[in-house]
Amino acid sequence: MDELSTGRISRRSLMRSGLVTAGGLTAAGALAACGSSSSSSSASTTSTVPVTNGDQALQRLLAGNQRFVQGVPVNQGRDSVRRAEVAEHQTPFAIILGCSDSRVPPEVLFDEGIGDMFLVRVAGNTAAAPALLGSIEYGAAVLHAKLLMVLGHEACGAVKATIEHVQQGAQEPGHIEAFVDPIVPAVQAVQGQPANQLTEAAIQQNVRLQVQQLSASTPLLAPLVSGGQLKVVGAEYHLTSGKVQLVT
Repeated sequence: MDELSTGRISRRSLMRSGLVTAGGLTAAGALAACGSSSSSSSASTTSTVPVTNGDQALQRLLAGNQRFVQGVPVNQGRDSVRRAEVAEHQTPFAIILGCSDSRVPPEVLFDEGIGDMFLVRVAGNTAAAPALLGSIEYGAAVLHAKLLMVLGHEACGAVKATIEHVQQGAQEPGHIEAFVDPIVPAVQAVQGQPANQLTEAAIQQNVRLQVQQLSASTPLLAPLVSGGQLKVVGAEYHLTSGKVQLVT
């Protein structure tokens, strides 16, 4: 699909506009410049599990995470052959809205390779900033990813900072407040939880709110979701076990 449903935004115009995510995150325009969204046959270096819909995409991610947890990753699609395959195009099957936390690298914990996932990462895994939302829209509407996963994680520092902000009025230096503000509604929604459960409850609520907001986001994401072209799910990564569990 070279033209989006609006009839005004094309892959070429997105590349010219140079859309980027905040803080040096995934750059939609830059990634597009690296290749078109045209499809090609998969080689032996990629997963043997085909993906034609969101359910299959989710199954593939969870299977890869299981290999990671068990300590038997195949490290697929990370060799020179795969690098050459995707040099002129990209066809990621999943979009991951994840946290910038250095302990949560999606390609590793899902045992995926180069070109398999379209990553949008920011502290607190929210998509409040237009450039972040635009990057997600690009992955879904132009690159035709079948799945959007909002991936939170255990002991998230951004969520902890937001709890301090809500409860104690703590102010963060510089521009750090910019990633705290979008998490405030999640913390406010679970303030009745016991103190020793508050952080975990807020992490999961933050994921839920992002899933709800992205699923209903117009003009691009909501029609894809309602039309069955995009599946949106929430999940949490556990730092100690390495396991990704769905958040419902």
